[in-house]
Amino acid sequence: SDWECVNDTCTIISDANNIQHLFSPEHQPALWCAILSFEELQTTWEEKHDSPKYSIYTEAIAGALRKIGKYYNKFDNKPVYVLALVLHPYYKLTYIKMAWG
Repeated sequence: SDWECVNDTCTIISDANNIQHLFSPEHQPALWCAILSFEELQTTWEEKHDSPKYSIYTEAIAGALRKIGKYYNKFDNKPVYVLALVLHPYYKLTYIKMAWG
């Protein structure tokens, strides 16, 4: 139904909105969460892309995934994001070893 499409669209958009809110804390630096946020959003949308429930959105999600990939690849030229993870008191090198070996 039309309302199901509206709800599905809201769900897809809310994924990006939730990630965006991670970058808006007023009293904490958020640079450390950039890589993790991109990866989380990419994984979430890849799952939706492959889900039959979201099949009518496949092209739109694929376009969004290409855009995420474009900007994610820019992290390779900006070591400050990796450094922010290394300096984070919780993550340090743990996430880097887990995610990238």
